[in-house]
Amino acid sequence: KSPQELNSAGRSPLFLRLCPLPPQSVMEQEVNEKKKNLVRRFGLSFDEVLKTECLVYTDELASFIGAKPSVLGLLCRDPRLALTVFFGPCSPYQYRLGGPGHWEGARQAILTQWDRTLKPTRTRVPPSSSSSCPSLLTVVGFLLLLAAVFFGFQ
Repeated sequence: KSPQELNSAGRSPLFLRLCPLPPQSVMEQEVNEKKKNLVRRFGLSFDEVLKTECLVYTDELASFIGAKPSVLGLLCRDPRLALTVFFGPCSPYQYRLGGPGHWEGARQAILTQWDRTLKPTRTRVPPSSSSSCPSLLTVVGFLLLLAAVFFGFQ
């Protein structure tokens, strides 16, 4: 971002307009409470308490600005999309289905993300074997397997 797009704290004004930050004391209290709960529940060290799961954190941020998709709402409007969002991989496209930053192409991007992921792995066409008899390595391997089974049961 350009310096004009950032304020003195380095935050985007777009985000600040959508979800203003609470007072610092409230934020510190929430962090400390979360730390206490995690230490009490899991017996974690101080460093481990600061870690968070990416998807949980992303969903929490998206819910603050109204961009988290409602799978139940999607199920009523577009069942195929809802099932893909629920069972498919989590991708940034799902946060563009509604709310600020809404993108018309998000639905299609979600429904075709596996195609784009797998296509690069299917670019090589293996040469077909012109020989009708099995290769020498296959025959030798099969004979060794038979010998191992035969001598293994005696």
